[in-house]
Amino acid sequence: MSNKISITGFALERNRKHQQIADKYNLTLDQITDLSLGDNLFIPPTLIQEFVVKDIESIDPRDSYPIDYYSFVEEISRFTGVKTPSLYPGLTHNQLIQRVLSTITKPKDEIILISPDKDIYSTIAQSQKLKINMVSLMEDFELDINAVLEKIETSSSKAIVFSSPHYPTANQLRENDVLTLAKEIDIPIIIDESYVEFGKYSLVNQVQFFDNLVIVRSFSKAWGLGSLSSAYLVADPGFINLLKEQYFIEEIPPIHALATKHILQAPYKFVELINAFIAERKRVINHLKMLSGLKIFRSDTNFLFIKYKNNIKELYEQLCSKGIIVQTFDEAHKFKDYEKSFVVTLGDSEINDRFVLAIIEALEALS
Repeated sequence: MSNKISITGFALERNRKHQQIADKYNLTLDQITDLSLGDNLFIPPTLIQEFVVKDIESIDPRDSYPIDYYSFVEEISRFTGVKTPSLYPGLTHNQLIQRVLSTITKPKDEIILISPDKDIYSTIAQSQKLKINMVSLMEDFELDINAVLEKIETSSSKAIVFSSPHYPTANQLRENDVLTLAKEIDIPIIIDESYVEFGKYSLVNQVQFFDNLVIVRSFSKAWGLGSLSSAYLVADPGFINLLKEQYFIEEIPPIHALATKHILQAPYKFVELINAFIAERKRVINHLKMLSGLKIFRSDTNFLFIKYKNNIKELYEQLCSKGIIVQTFDEAHKFKDYEKSFVVTLGDSEINDRFVLAIIEALEALS
């Protein structure tokens, strides 16, 4: 599977959806706010644009290697507190998960995925011709350890992949549950921590105690580097060496690496913005909890998982008519009450207030 092809296809589909909604409700594209993507909508773009411009001006475009990739990894090491032999950088977290699976599996091997979770894991597995064994989360959206252990005993699964903080349910899975699972099984546990800066803990410092833990993190969510994405994984040094034997790391575009280094050398402003966002998230949740017909679940991410009292279709259309797009689910993403559930990405106070006002008006129109 090509990351480039998949990202391009996704972007084209998103643009088509925006145009269809604009045409249907007589809106301009500028009037549409897409809150379905889980992307960063609270860090001011100018904050990143300023230092990216400086980075570009510092590069001689004739130079094929304007950045020392070893120093790039060292910056990540200082940031995480993880030694460099346990680090492997990449362009996106999806790319890294794909590489991990291609390193430890071959076609027709089995892996375990969690339901619900990110579609991309199934896409990667299918592209590599892997058999998928599904295990559902419990009703409180926590890991069902017994079900996972039973699936491992009754299958030949080579790995388990899941996100934590979790998509779409927005909760960070219990740390003790994940570590208990790591103690009980031998197969690799690949954990996507893309949203971890919004949560309560990270497992990167547990990797030294568990050679089956593989933690994948990204700078595309909390840090606002979506279009200049970079990512890294933390794993046992032996596994990192296997990855290095199979893949180069130098294909990371230099401007992506430079932008990441810029943040890592002075992360304080971004940490302040992340903390401010977490306070803003609490404010929005408190507002939404006062609305009748909605159940707001705990969030350890930059998005909210919400359940409506009825089928979400009419509420979704009401929000679209006001230029607000949220993420809904269909038969392809079936879980309990999926037809009543939706995800909304939060942003700065202006974006959030627009969403709150839109959903208040939508609920009133449906009452």
